[in-house]
Amino acid sequence: MRRTTGCNAMVACHCAASFNMHDAFKSHLCLPLNAPLVSALARMTAAIGSADWFDAVLNLLGTVCAIDSGGAMVYYREQRPRRILHRFDPSERALPEDAYLSGPYVLDPHYQLFAAGAPSGVHRLTDIAPDDFFQSEYYRVFYSQIGLSDSIELLWRIDADSALNIFIERSIRHPKFQDADTVAINTLLPVIFASAARHHELTAAASRRDTDNLTHRKVQATIENFASSLLTQRERQVLFYLISGYSSALTAQRLATTEGTIKIHRRNIYRKLDIGSQAELFSLFINCIQFALPEAPVDPLQTYQSAPHAARTLSLLGVAPA
Repeated sequence: MRRTTGCNAMVACHCAASFNMHDAFKSHLCLPLNAPLVSALARMTAAIGSADWFDAVLNLLGTVCAIDSGGAMVYYREQRPRRILHRFDPSERALPEDAYLSGPYVLDPHYQLFAAGAPSGVHRLTDIAPDDFFQSEYYRVFYSQIGLSDSIELLWRIDADSALNIFIERSIRHPKFQDADTVAINTLLPVIFASAARHHELTAAASRRDTDNLTHRKVQATIENFASSLLTQRERQVLFYLISGYSSALTAQRLATTEGTIKIHRRNIYRKLDIGSQAELFSLFINCIQFALPEAPVDPLQTYQSAPHAARTLSLLGVAPA
């Protein structure tokens, strides 16, 4: 494992005798132009156009903000995200590394922000997540199983349909990111994004993989057609907000209706799908992805339910404890 934690370069003055584990995670509204920061900036600049550039960016971020893990990927509208780099401690993660790319990315608040057309900028998970996200089944099955308490994304728009996502993460063992961390990253943002633009210009010839495209089309087909044979269009809208971590109140606000109406829809969804919990609903949605038909408006739930039992994989839920 390569980890970028260490002394927080934003700390202007610290007495060495008083330093402890938590000092590295304290943030101060101060960004001195010290030797580590200058060196990290130089290495990022020198790495433009090479495969080492992403590592150099993470190292730079690590000089101004203590982090436990991080990486880089490219978001696309028409295919699944493409991982470029991921630093993490395998002992802290209960899920396979590819679990995210198998479909759950579509429920990630960071990905949803990209899909909604958010401009380039810095986004912290605790700021953009729906109100019930940290109590949602998606959080329990995914985020809690990869040992994360918080994450910050630097989203750089390549064009309307793609974006570079550089992300840094905090473990549940350490404090969440603070506002000062975001301030420090925003201070460096013009330099990082200018570097990203030049790096992209030099490396834009990289091709997209057909497997990524197929997976994303299956995910999109699942979103468009899941439970369409059983639920009304309104109920399916409510369903997607539900599994994304939105409360009934916020869902009602998004759909311009009342909280009571949303609760009725939720009861009808559970009744029609013959389930009793959000965990069962989430499981059905994820497990139906592999049965989706991108070229046909067919409910993947019907195909899943008619498939031999041996073909029904447990996907993420098979490794997530209750």
